[in-house]
Amino acid sequence: MNKIIFGLLTCLCSLFASAHSSQIATMTLAQDQQNNWTLHISSSFNGFRSQLIQNYPDLQMDALSADEFQKLVITYVKDNILLKANSDFTGELKEGAIKMGHQTDLKFRVVGLPSELNTLQVKLKGFKQNSKHNTVFKIIDQTDTSENFVIKKDNQFTVQVEKINGHFQTKGEESNLFWPFISLNILVVVSSIMIVKIFKPEKSELSPA
Repeated sequence: MNKIIFGLLTCLCSLFASAHSSQIATMTLAQDQQNNWTLHISSSFNGFRSQLIQNYPDLQMDALSADEFQKLVITYVKDNILLKANSDFTGELKEGAIKMGHQTDLKFRVVGLPSELNTLQVKLKGFKQNSKHNTVFKIIDQTDTSENFVIKKDNQFTVQVEKINGHFQTKGEESNLFWPFISLNILVVVSSIMIVKIFKPEKSELSPA
């Protein structure tokens, strides 16, 4: 029992440390009462910075002004997230709102998605195959709040979601190994805290599409 408790604490500390060291992000696709979709993303400032350095190696990052950095983050996110729904619908990220800080939050209006999602493919580009990054993804529509789907190296930074009997779930079988299950649930706790912070009303800076 002591070994299990120690293992849980180790996983918890490790994941919380990752949340503050750029290894964890959250992404929520949300639908309002008018069937409009928005995408909410939260990660550490260093997480975004390291991704920009990786994807724009010739750019002098420290020479950018705050406004230039924010615009680059918005451009990077818009260029590296793919949303495909119901086989023939592609979501497009429009106006971006960003709030910079130790935790950096972004919000985009999404057009091109149907009001009812039957299937959804989410793909994150721009990550190297040796990346330890994890993005916890959730869907909130008018009828259901989905479980958390983890997008990571093991699934090529792509998740396939389908709605069955009114509930969203991943295609394929989930692992039922003990430690991955425990680690995922701890990751969900961390992501839930970050998602709550995303939806708190705070002043954001708007950038054009």
